[in-house]
Amino acid sequence: MDKHNQLNTLIEDIYSAALTTDDPTPLLGRIAGFLGYEVCTLTTARSRYTQASCDASWGMDPAICERAERDFGASFICTKLNGREVRAGEFGFFDEYVSVADLRSLPVFHEIVVPHRLQEGVKICLEHSPERTIFINFMRPVPGADRNRQREILGTLTPHWTRATQIFLKLGQVDMLRQAYTETANLAPFAMVIFDNTGAVYLANNRAEQSLRSDGLALLRDGMHAARDNEHQRLQQAIQAAITSSNSGRRQCSTADMRISRPSGRRSYQVLVTSMSPAAQRWGQRPAAAVAVFDPDEELTGTFERCRDIFGLTRAEAQVALGIMHGRSLGEIASSQGNAIATSRNLLKRVYMKTGVNRQNELAWVMMNSPLLLPNPRDSQPARQH
Repeated sequence: MDKHNQLNTLIEDIYSAALTTDDPTPLLGRIAGFLGYEVCTLTTARSRYTQASCDASWGMDPAICERAERDFGASFICTKLNGREVRAGEFGFFDEYVSVADLRSLPVFHEIVVPHRLQEGVKICLEHSPERTIFINFMRPVPGADRNRQREILGTLTPHWTRATQIFLKLGQVDMLRQAYTETANLAPFAMVIFDNTGAVYLANNRAEQSLRSDGLALLRDGMHAARDNEHQRLQQAIQAAITSSNSGRRQCSTADMRISRPSGRRSYQVLVTSMSPAAQRWGQRPAAAVAVFDPDEELTGTFERCRDIFGLTRAEAQVALGIMHGRSLGEIASSQGNAIATSRNLLKRVYMKTGVNRQNELAWVMMNSPLLLPNPRDSQPARQH
């Protein structure tokens, strides 16, 4: 394969790598070999969010690269190219970043550079922004390496690598945002299913996955199904109307409230179907409709630990408060605890003081409108994305 074709193949592979989370080390090795270097490292010299790091390393132990970045700021000391601040998409040889004399005066020179024969090389700046600074470092040139040839190749390669890095970082932001949405969905105290603009299930939170399996309403691979034909048809019509409204771009949302019967005889599910705001870009998959399912017979659960953390209740006070929230009488609560009613009444007074209420119905309202009944994030698994 001639040089031109090799270069085009490397450019294609750089863009392909930006679309995956695969280990980039083999690609670094191929590019290093094409340029005429034995070592290549991908480093984050500075970040608002993490420590300086060696993200990938070819031809050298990553631990050495990591130490160079964290202990000596090896890349960060080279942010000026030919005397001015380097910009993303620029490259230069080491002596164009820092003079040999200045490099020799730095601790990293004696601790890292000399022992590992890293005196010569070239550095590409892939990003230099308030967010972070990212470099590709090629080091230890092979005998006979042609610096002019390297400069010519890098002149072609660098703009593509910089653009691919921007794509990779943007996709990473999108992925993290979606992960945040799924984890937030798992905090909802009801089953929630999101449909995309084609009617396929886009996301379902844990409560939907765990509870919508039978008894009148089921979440299956191809969508939500109600047991009764007439209710199933109404549910599908409401979902389709919401999707159509979202796809049309109208500001007015399509919403529908309904009940779904349960063969078990338990009280009907209460269901809300609503359209989601249309995206500015109409192409591609996007959320279009949301279905929220409320189970009026779902057991209200609260723990002593959360009562303590949210309201400052002792264990005995929490038992009384949780009993009131579940609709039990003070006598029933006292009996279950083996206490006299007077004892439970005194505990209830202390609960009133700590929660700022004066009546049992107010206490139940305050507790049910607190984080007490939300799923505990520590126990939550990521929502399934379809």
